[in-house]
Amino acid sequence: MALLQRWQQREWLRALDVAFVRSLNGIAPAAPVVQLLAALVSHQYGRGHTCLHLSQLWQDADSLLSLPPENQFAERFSERPNDVMSQYSLAECIEALSQSDWVTTVDSRGHPQLAQAAPLTLVNQRLYLTRLYQAEQQVVTAIRQRLQQPIKLPPAAPQWLAALFGDSDDGQSPDWQRLACALAAQRQFAIITGGPGTGKTTTVVKLLALLQRAASSPLTIKLAAPTGKAAARLSESLSSKVAEVSAMLPQAQPLPEQVTTLHQLLGVQPLRRRFRYHQQRPLPADVVVVDEASMIDLEMMSALLNALPAHCRLILLGDKDQLASVEAGSVLGDLCEGAAAGGYDANTIAQLQPYSAASLTPFAETNTAVGSAAGLPTNQCTVMLRDSYRFSAESGIGQLAQAVNQGATMDALGILKYGTDVSWQQPSLTHVADWAAAAYQTFFEAARSKPDNDETSLERWARGLLQHYTQFQLLAALRRGDWGVEHLNQLIRNSLQRRGLIDGRHQWYHGRPVMMQRNNYQLRLMNGDIGLCLWHPGMAQLRVVFAGADGRLRWLSPSRLSDVETVYAMTVHKSQGSEFNHCALVLPPQSNPVLTRELLYTGITRAKQHFTLLSAKRSIVAQTIEQRTLRSSGLLAALNEAQENF
Repeated sequence: MALLQRWQQREWLRALDVAFVRSLNGIAPAAPVVQLLAALVSHQYGRGHTCLHLSQLWQDADSLLSLPPENQFAERFSERPNDVMSQYSLAECIEALSQSDWVTTVDSRGHPQLAQAAPLTLVNQRLYLTRLYQAEQQVVTAIRQRLQQPIKLPPAAPQWLAALFGDSDDGQSPDWQRLACALAAQRQFAIITGGPGTGKTTTVVKLLALLQRAASSPLTIKLAAPTGKAAARLSESLSSKVAEVSAMLPQAQPLPEQVTTLHQLLGVQPLRRRFRYHQQRPLPADVVVVDEASMIDLEMMSALLNALPAHCRLILLGDKDQLASVEAGSVLGDLCEGAAAGGYDANTIAQLQPYSAASLTPFAETNTAVGSAAGLPTNQCTVMLRDSYRFSAESGIGQLAQAVNQGATMDALGILKYGTDVSWQQPSLTHVADWAAAAYQTFFEAARSKPDNDETSLERWARGLLQHYTQFQLLAALRRGDWGVEHLNQLIRNSLQRRGLIDGRHQWYHGRPVMMQRNNYQLRLMNGDIGLCLWHPGMAQLRVVFAGADGRLRWLSPSRLSDVETVYAMTVHKSQGSEFNHCALVLPPQSNPVLTRELLYTGITRAKQHFTLLSAKRSIVAQTIEQRTLRSSGLLAALNEAQENF
């Protein structure tokens, strides 16, 4: 414990990690190495990892703690993780864990050695918090069960797909949208992944029309997204496509347009950890579609799968290359590990080839590079959309996103310098705030307009301002520190006040944009929802207006909103599920573990028309592109182990 406390004092461990070990010690003392490993697995969980791979302890144990960069150490410490782990062997650690009352050991057949679950679980050199191991096993079991239930399409399916897609297959390259429909229609569980503008929403609307047409009775279809913003955006996208697609298959039953958050779908119960819908009380649905699935963490995915009745299809949409969920896990990224290569087995090729004039042989598993992705069972239920319809071949945003995603650092730097709809500035911190304030000026000028004193005019005015606010958004990689959103928001507010655009003498003022920081089920507001504080002429008071996922406006008193923050700047994580005409991303001048390729890619792809990178150092941009988000997980291994034991 003394070593762990010293690590906590240096801020290498969280106080929570040390408290976790202390609480276990109070129940049953454990060997020092077991205490050490328990603290490490707790710390890994806090950083988004679902398990600790024991082999990593002798590769780079220092990376498992929150150590500062090498050049920022004030002195040489002899108690760094690499030094401590050099005293032990892998066999000694496994033996100590196997003998500890803190640990349940699971054998190669998936059978635990203890009848009662311990706080930690060890399986195949992976150490878990037992709660996360159980969630992972629930996800694996549910997916495996669904993959064993292929569905045969009616004989008329080719004609229906032709009605939906026309002659889009030129025989030169596969029409991946058509193939996504064909594959997902034959699966109980399917994933459609792709970058921005690849047509995920269009594809799923056509898929739902196909499913409704093929069903003997109308299907109950539920649509959801992880956040209120993502749900509202999906609802908006659907409204523009449903009528068009319905006309292609007029005999199909009506398609849904209402989208809820995942929490609302599962029936969140305030003050209770359990959702209303679960294994014993399944969700009344035949098909569930979840957009922005990259934001779903492991435990939420487990809850979702547990809530579905056995016959219900689950279709996940998302960009596998975006940032992983805030909470532990990288579920979509893990499940889509082999998506780019295809990796389809002979049975899947036989199911898909009739719907493609182009040969699918290059995407067969026999042509997939040998590796962890070659034989993944999830390859057989996943389609990656590859053609972007949002960005032209000349688009700097599209080119930059692709270069970053591929780790092509020099190409990305060149595009930033010479791209058509991207720009790169190297400002000081003060300049960032003034530059952002100038970008928000047109919004505040629009907010000075006054609506007529009637409900229709008021709603049109408020909707216009909410829409206007999406014209520009500043993103930041960090939350705290000089270059974090908290400090940036204060600097931008000061700059706006100097320009006379706001009256910042009070906390609440006309035009203040705010974001929910926690779910408020009583107010039906979700974490990430954005509202505007506006002067309500009818009430002669300030009110905060939010647009719900159903499109309705809600006016709330500021006094009812305790968990909100000003949002001139937001973190990249918070921006997921949103799009802005002009998006700017601030990178700090110092190295930081959060500066990764996935973070930069996610920031770039929030922009629809223009992207600006605000970073003073070329070296930081290069490091960000080269540094990957690598989350320790056992999901892929567990899926393969389940396949071997099936």
